[in-house]
Amino acid sequence: MMSATWLKPVLLLIGSGTMGGSSILLAKVGVQEGIPALSYLFWQCLGAGLILAILSVGRGGLPPLRAGYIRYYFLAGLVSLAIPMGLGYFMVPYIGASMAGVFTALPPLMTYLISMGIGIETAQFKRLMGLMVGFCGVLVLYVPQISAPDSTLLVYLLIAALIPVSLAVGNVYRTVAWPAGASPLTLASGMMLASAVLCLVFETGRDQLHVPDFGNGMAWLIIGVQMAVASLMYICHFELQRVAGPVFLSQIGYVMALTSLAGGTLLLGETLRPELIVTLACVVAGTFLVRPARTSGGRASATS
Repeated sequence: MMSATWLKPVLLLIGSGTMGGSSILLAKVGVQEGIPALSYLFWQCLGAGLILAILSVGRGGLPPLRAGYIRYYFLAGLVSLAIPMGLGYFMVPYIGASMAGVFTALPPLMTYLISMGIGIETAQFKRLMGLMVGFCGVLVLYVPQISAPDSTLLVYLLIAALIPVSLAVGNVYRTVAWPAGASPLTLASGMMLASAVLCLVFETGRDQLHVPDFGNGMAWLIIGVQMAVASLMYICHFELQRVAGPVFLSQIGYVMALTSLAGGTLLLGETLRPELIVTLACVVAGTFLVRPARTSGGRASATS
């Protein structure tokens, strides 16, 4: 029977991963309603950030605005949210929510490579084998596109490959740079609002910021649901990182991938391609080999 100690992390993992996968599905619907990907992400981050800031005030105050915190908000927001989610939302109309979700299962493998590169982790045979298994799974997805007459999908897949790289960089950064004594709620709200600022600057710089017509009830309904989903997701996400550490946190990608695969197939009518299942299975198996053992303190190294 699962102990009470692990019940909370497991529930946070399932909740955060399910809502993350749902965000990918909602993004596809939002883009189909005519909302550009980055504008959609802006409204999501702004609304969720304000909701979390209000909750933070209710818990004792606004997110701190000291220099160290502001740097954390913007850097974490850039590599953990603005870049990967912006790319994911942009790619989902072209590669589908199911395939976009598979890329969310890759960050643990990418994080291990980055951790080895900067000296946080050391090379071990079992983990290197895990990287090879995961890499073979990715080849299953990419190789057929290399020989395909139309290479458009391959281009989209290469761009989408930046998603797990950015998420992996974000995982390492958030773990290493977490401000001492900071609460998950304040960090989540600060990161969301900083991401909104980044999206706003980019979209207004291109004169592309999209404000849905107030008569378009469906568009605003989707945005409103996305704001609520994102708020709950990042409350769970940061709390999970606090109580269980980055290793356990890394498994969010599996739940996100399965949610987007199931939702894309059952709700959005996408074709369940066999190579997606093979790729996801290889990535899960590879990450199981890569995942380090828990430390005595319950916190592992920065491989999330």
